[in-house]
Amino acid sequence: MTRIASRRRFLSGAVLGTVAALTSSRLSGASEALIGTSSSTRARILNGQALEDILVGCAYLGCGGGGSLAEGRAELAQAIKEGLVFSLLSAADLGDDEWVASPYGVGSNAPVTEEEKQKYAGLVKPKTDPVEASFRLLSQHLQRPFVAAVPGELGPWSTAAALATAARLGIPTLDADRVGRATPEATQDSVSTAGLATVPLAAVTGFGDSLVLETVAAGSRVEDILRALSVASLGELGVTDAALSGRDARRAGALVVGSLSLAERLGIANRRARADGASRIAAVLAAGNGVRLFEGEVIEFPWKDEAGFLNGEVVIQGREGYRGSRYRIHYLNENLMAWRDQELDVMPPDLISVVDFTTGSAIANPEFTAGQRVTVIGFQAPPIWRTPAGLAVFGPAHFDLDTTYVPIEKRTR
Repeated sequence: MTRIASRRRFLSGAVLGTVAALTSSRLSGASEALIGTSSSTRARILNGQALEDILVGCAYLGCGGGGSLAEGRAELAQAIKEGLVFSLLSAADLGDDEWVASPYGVGSNAPVTEEEKQKYAGLVKPKTDPVEASFRLLSQHLQRPFVAAVPGELGPWSTAAALATAARLGIPTLDADRVGRATPEATQDSVSTAGLATVPLAAVTGFGDSLVLETVAAGSRVEDILRALSVASLGELGVTDAALSGRDARRAGALVVGSLSLAERLGIANRRARADGASRIAAVLAAGNGVRLFEGEVIEFPWKDEAGFLNGEVVIQGREGYRGSRYRIHYLNENLMAWRDQELDVMPPDLISVVDFTTGSAIANPEFTAGQRVTVIGFQAPPIWRTPAGLAVFGPAHFDLDTTYVPIEKRTR
């Protein structure tokens, strides 16, 4: 029913204990000059509350993927403890000839098997973070300083790792990303969809292997190559790609601009509703112009690790106003499509998120429990994915659905 591809996300296997060593190390000589700083004075400093709000918002926009909120919080808590400074830079404040790049990781939510652990047991992991190492490698290869880091997607771990990587490097995070949600395939990328190059790219595995990929035979080859490297690295693969000038970063559709600010607004709405004793779900929906899709109890949630990503579904039996109906969501790491009874209700690229009915907290795949009371909510996809070029890589046909795309706001009842 769906295409098989690896997940783009930040590394859940990154070793938090090595951050101190990473932050104390500095590039010297020519390497030091490759980390830009000219945009830092234009960036907004993010305090702990702002970071928490962003991560909570990203949990909703992550569509069940993008890593867990607990992982994201742990990453930022460690960085805050070490005194790192986090800042957010608007794309509008980039100079034409200032460059940014996108650090991320490739892996899966699925747990590593004992067989896989034994296969690589003899390899000693270096005390370096693969994502940060890949960022430095690409900067050195291009002999070009990067003044900000661009998250590859929105997700509680994905975005936290982008923020932490930028903070360790002493540069801001750009208030933008390349999807506007979390997504399973590297081809669902605004940079390439807008006709801009994502290569050369630099990749560093959790075992210390490194490479620079200069060219590919076709855009889809990036997905194939990174998937193979990720599988051979137990999911610990740091990648940096899509080096963009400020001029290109501001090009319409090149990035999903303002996406971290959107996540922060959702997090703020959640926090204020909780303090006021109001519905957190209603507050988040109002802040993100979202829709309530279904409510009920989880009755089954089968999943499997398949070719380097999490392939599964969750089935919900309706309650209250939804009694007598069932809702089924299929995910490929991230929630992609949903059926109400036998009718397709939401289709890619629109966002689907499952939240706990009582707490209003977003649930990461596959962390459900039988009988859990949940609410399914949805949001509109960013405009780039509703264009012909966007639908070609992120629409129903791409996932083998024999239907024409109908936006969520026109389908939902």
